[in-house]
Amino acid sequence: MSTKGDPMNALPYLADLATRHAWARRQYARLHADLVEARLTARAEALEHARRRTRRLHDLVGRRRNRRTDRPAGADR
Repeated sequence: MSTKGDPMNALPYLADLATRHAWARRQYARLHADLVEARLTARAEALEHARRRTRRLHDLVGRRRNRRTDRPAGADR
């Protein structure tokens, strides 16, 4: 669209750009929020998974230690 001549001809063009720009800005913000939320969710899930693995490992090591300490006296010979 040509904006030569009367400056009033540019107003609808600029209004259209401003509307599209605001829409694009809102879309970008929405998509960015979704991305941040997905990252936070994935991080929380990874931390929970790591906690479960650590808990299982500690339980396993703890059980093995308990087996060794729960033996009757003289049984280790």
